[in-house]
Amino acid sequence: MLLFDLDLRLTAWRRNNIMSRLHHHFSILVLILGLIVSLPLNGQTAGEPFRQYVSDTLRVIPIRAGRGREYKIMTFLPPGAAVTNFAEEDEEWARVSYGPEKEGWILRRYLTNRKPASLLLSTAKRQVEELTKKVDALSSTNHEYRRGNTNLLSEVKKLTKKVKALSHDYNKLKTDSAQFLELKEKHETLLKKYKEIKTVYDNQKNNQDLLKRAYTIKWFLSGAAVILLGIIIGMMIQALRNRRRRSDSLRLR
Repeated sequence: MLLFDLDLRLTAWRRNNIMSRLHHHFSILVLILGLIVSLPLNGQTAGEPFRQYVSDTLRVIPIRAGRGREYKIMTFLPPGAAVTNFAEEDEEWARVSYGPEKEGWILRRYLTNRKPASLLLSTAKRQVEELTKKVDALSSTNHEYRRGNTNLLSEVKKLTKKVKALSHDYNKLKTDSAQFLELKEKHETLLKKYKEIKTVYDNQKNNQDLLKRAYTIKWFLSGAAVILLGIIIGMMIQALRNRRRRSDSLRLR
C-alpha cells in the first residue's frame, strides 16, 4: 500500500511538471504567433480592401465626409487606429472604414502599412506585462513544485525506511511461518499418533472392564455354586440323619 501511494505521488509530480513545461512552451508559441500576425501586410492587390493604420505623425487625424478638405470632419482617429482601405484610385485621399458601418475619407499620407511605433510599443508593453505575470505565476508554481518536491523526497526517504523495516519484518515473519508450519505438521503427526494410542488404550480398557465383569460374575457364580452345594450337602446329611433315626427306631421295636 505504501509503495502504491508513493508511485501515485511521483506520477502526479511528473504530470504537473510536464503540464508546467507545456504551458511555458505554449505561451512562447502564442507570443511568436502574435508577433507574426503583427507584421505589416505588404503587397496588397489593387482594388481589394486591405488593413492599414493611422500614422503617429499627429496626435489626431481627421476623417472627412468626402474627398477634399471642403468636406466636414466626421470624427478624429488616434495614432495607431486600424482602418480598412477600400483601395480607391486616388493619390491624395483614401476611403476607409473605421468601424461597423462607419466610412470616411482620410489623407493617404497619414496611412501606413506598418503599425505605428506607439501601437507597437503599447502592444509590446501589454505583452511584456502578460509575460511578466505568466513568468511570476510560473515562478510561483515552480517554487511550489520545488517545495513539494522537497517534501516529496523527504516522504520518499521516510517511506523507504518503512519499506525496509516492513521487508525485514516480512522476511522474519516468513521464516517464523515456515517454522510454524513445520511445528504444526509435527503437532498434527503427534496428535494423530495420540489418537491412535488413545483408541488402542480405550479398546484395552474396555476389554479389561469386560474381563473384570466376567471375573466378578465368575466369582459370584462360584460362590453361589458353593453355597448351593453346601445347601445340597446339608440336605443330604439331614436326610441321612433322618433315615438313620428311622432305622434305629425300627430296631428298638
